[in-house]
Order: sequence, then C-alpha cells, then structure tokens
Amino acid sequence: MKICIILNGEIKNYDYINSVVVTGSYDYIICSDGGANHAYSMNIVPDYIIGDLDSVNENIIEYYKSKKVKFEKFPTKKDETDTELCIELSDKLKAKEIHLIGALGGRIDHTIANINLLYYIRKRGITPKIISEKEEIYIAMDEEITIYGEIGDIISILPIKNDAKGVTLNNLEYPLEDYDMEFSRPLGISNVMTDVNCSIKVKEGSLIIIKNI
Repeated sequence: MKICIILNGEIKNYDYINSVVVTGSYDYIICSDGGANHAYSMNIVPDYIIGDLDSVNENIIEYYKSKKVKFEKFPTKKDETDTELCIELSDKLKAKEIHLIGALGGRIDHTIANINLLYYIRKRGITPKIISEKEEIYIAMDEEITIYGEIGDIISILPIKNDAKGVTLNNLEYPLEDYDMEFSRPLGISNVMTDVNCSIKVKEGSLIIIKNI
C-alpha cells in the first residue's frame, strides 16, 4: 500500500509535482488541510482531506465535496499536527510506503518538524520519503538502503537524534567503511554518486539522506 500525503508547504513547480503524483501509482492521496489548495491547483482529486480546515479555501472545500472526497475535520486546538493525523490514517489504511509532498519551504519550524516525521513514520514500520522539486529525502534506521539516481547526483548523509555507528557508504565519491558519524559534525554533506545507485548502511542509529535532483 503506497500513499501520498500533500502538505501545505512550498510547491513552486506544479507541473513537476503533478507528474510525480500522477505517475506515482498511489493507492490513496491524502491532503493535510491546506495541502488541498495545492491539489486543486494541480487538478488532483484526493481521497481524503484532513485537519482543522482553517487553511483551505471555501470554494475548494465545496468543490471537493462535490467530488465525494472524504473529509475528516478536527479541532484547531489539538495535540497532533494535521500531518500526524494524515500519517495515522495512512497507518490505518495499512500503508507500507508514504511519500510526503509540500513538506519543505515556508516556515522553518514546519520544515524541521516534517523532516523529523520521517523518523516517526519509520518507527511505525512504514518506509517514508519527502519529495520536492529539488530534493528527495530518505531515512535509514539500523539498516542498509539503496538510493537510485544518476552519476554526479549530490547526496548528503546526516545523523539525526544521536551519533550514527557503523556507517558504510558505497558508490559514492567519498566512501566510508564502518565509520561512526557524530551527530554534531556535517561530515556527510555533498557527497557524489559514482554510479546509478549507491548504498548507505548504518549499524546503529539513524541517518537522513538527501538527494539533490
């Protein structure tokens, strides 16, 4: 089960993001509150719109109601963010993979929170990814993952939450072998793919992997 969640962050290139969503073979598309404005601008009809709905234009709400989109409205004052509610619904829908779109840009606190949500999603046993016009962001937790791209793509690898132990990087210009990366040092910034895929392994800890596209 593969689910796309459209957030209310910055989307500058609607044509590119529309192509990502249309070709993504998603089982469900969920909008987090104001993400519905983005979906409307891209002529995308989601399956669900979730949140307190304070950021969605009224005409868009009426349009999506006419399209039989399911709405789940929550109070403005709540413990969870609208994005967390979308993730919880995705979990109930048995998601194995979640892609977050519109997660970056705008307010820096929202951007940092959305990147941290990759950890929250992965802890639920779901594979997450953030997609923007310029980046794809992944997370590795006590595992090895493969990133696909093109020779010359820029890859940055950063520990989150704590130090990352036993980091091994293959098919990158600056490889590592069983290296302990400190949380406070940006050693993994701006590596370069030397093949159409690269592998990133961490024995203990968590890594954020950013591919610039």
